Amino acid sequence: MRSLIDASEVMTSRQYVHLPTEVLIHIAKFILDDWHNTDPPSFQVTLQRFCAVSRQWYSAGIEFLYYRPQLDEGNSFLLFTNTVCPPLRSRARKVDLGSLVQVLNLASLVHHSSNSLTARLLGRVKKNLKTFAAPRISFSINSLAPLAKCKELSYLCLDLVAEPIPLATLKKSISGLDKLQSLKLSSSMFITDECSTEDWPPNLRYLQVGGKFDVEKMSSFRWPRNLGGLTFCGCENLDTPILEEILINEQLCTTLSHLNIHRLNREMFEEGPSEILSALIALQSLRIPIDLLYDLLILPAFDPMGSPMSIRELELTEPYDDDFSTVIDPDDLCKALKMNLSRVCYLSISPGCLKIIPEASHAKIDKWVWKNIDKCPEEELDSLFDLGFDVMDKEPGC
Repeated sequence: MRSLIDASEVMTSRQYVHLPTEVLIHIAKFILDDWHNTDPPSFQVTLQRFCAVSRQWYSAGIEFLYYRPQLDEGNSFLLFTNTVCPPLRSRARKVDLGSLVQVLNLASLVHHSSNSLTARLLGRVKKNLKTFAAPRISFSINSLAPLAKCKELSYLCLDLVAEPIPLATLKKSISGLDKLQSLKLSSSMFITDECSTEDWPPNLRYLQVGGKFDVEKMSSFRWPRNLGGLTFCGCENLDTPILEEILINEQLCTTLSHLNIHRLNREMFEEGPSEILSALIALQSLRIPIDLLYDLLILPAFDPMGSPMSIRELELTEPYDDDFSTVIDPDDLCKALKMNLSRVCYLSISPGCLKIIPEASHAKIDKWVWKNIDKCPEEELDSLFDLGFDVMDKEPGC
């Protein structure tokens, strides 16, 4: 965002194309929706020029200009904050520009802001903010009070925040955010229930946790009541006994449907493999580094005796162990798809797995996945994201 404009700064020339306002709104929305198709994204500059054509074009485009401000280039953040939350003694604006912001991503900022400025900014954009990604340095406990007033918030990302914030304090602040569905916690956080009586936001369905776990509290830890998806990323102590203490929790055993164990964790499975997946009776989707197939006892294949694993979608990413170079025999994987993984209808691997599962074996693996698909009830297939065997375009993040 190289500069910001208001109605008093648009061009005054009458030499412009007049179009119906409905058409202009459609054009502005098309520019905004195309933001992810260019690298780097250039929608912000295009929308600025759109708004500078005339007052009519400004009125049609201003909502889209501020919907998702692009703040990671040059002095764009300074210009944005000077516009949205100007100094107290400055001239008041006729339009509440902060209320137009629905997506605010400060994750790429480091020393651009301060604790007080981030808190003030949240106070100005609280009315319609739906997505917020916090900066690493300038988000602190001071930001929690204005954050609690962002009642439209559905996605909150705190995974980069460096300042340790007590979990109980965070829960107290966000417990009233009824529309919050996804939350990423900081890797500097201590995960414990001690001295905490606060409830999670009532509709929270996805949680990413990092940091350090209070092992003694994990088996009885009170997770969000509607939690279906859980990601471990940036954890300090996720060895076998600790992971088992977390996942053996009665609530997770019966309700957890999506589990993601990212490679960016420390001390995983240093004390041997684990059978914990067999306890997660509702698990439908699993994403893990490919070498964890052995640590989670998915490979080598085994006869489940009773029912096979409940997993329908399995995604494999680059190894957790940088030295892992074992080429997986496709026959071993196909045997698992016939036995303990016989419910898997979607198997996807990342580019980092191509040396471990060579391309020559992909067609054979795909054949076995489709055999599982043929046996799957149609109502379950309708809920799956995709079917068959696939190679991801890139390594997934947390």
